[in-house]
Amino acid sequence: MLSIANSLKVKASLMQSQRDSLWMMKVIMNRKLRLIDLALLPFGLCVLFLLLLGKLFGLTYKQISVVFNLWVQGAVLALFGLAPFGIAIYKMLDSFSIGWLFLTIILALYGIAYVYAFIKMLQHYRLPFNDAFDLCVKDLQILAKKWHTTYQIVNLLIFVLFYLILLGLNVLISYYLLSL
Repeated sequence: MLSIANSLKVKASLMQSQRDSLWMMKVIMNRKLRLIDLALLPFGLCVLFLLLLGKLFGLTYKQISVVFNLWVQGAVLALFGLAPFGIAIYKMLDSFSIGWLFLTIILALYGIAYVYAFIKMLQHYRLPFNDAFDLCVKDLQILAKKWHTTYQIVNLLIFVLFYLILLGLNVLISYYLLSL
C-alpha cells in the first residue's frame, strides 16, 4: 500500500512539474522579445571593453569613451577614407589616363568628406572630457527618442555597426582599386 501511495505521489509531482514547465514555456513564448533585450549584452560587452581599456591606460570611463569612440574611431575612419585616394594617386602615377585622373579627383573629394566630418565632430565634442562625454550621451538620447528606440541601441548602431560598415566600405574600395 505504501509503495502505491508513493508511486501516486511521484506521478502527481511529475504531472505538476510538467504543468509548471508548460506554464513557463507559455509565459516565455507570449513575452515579446524586445530589441533592447538583445542589445543589452553587446552594449554591456562594449562598456566592459572600454572599462578594461581605460584601466590599462589609467583613464576613467568617460575619458576612454571620448578617446576611443570619438578620437580613435574618428581618426581611423578619416584615414581609411583617404586610403582610396592614395591608391588612386599611386595607380595614376603608374599609368596615367583621364579615367584615373577623374577617379582620383572623385576619391579626393570622398576622402576630404571623411576628414571634414572628423574635424566637425572634434569641434562639436571638444574638451573637457566630461563635457564631451555628456554632450555625446545627450545627442545619442535625442537620436534614440527620434528613432523610437533606446540609447543603447543607438550607441551600438553608430559606434559599432555604422563604424564597421564605413570601415568595410573603404577597405572594399581600396581592395578593388588595388586589383585594377
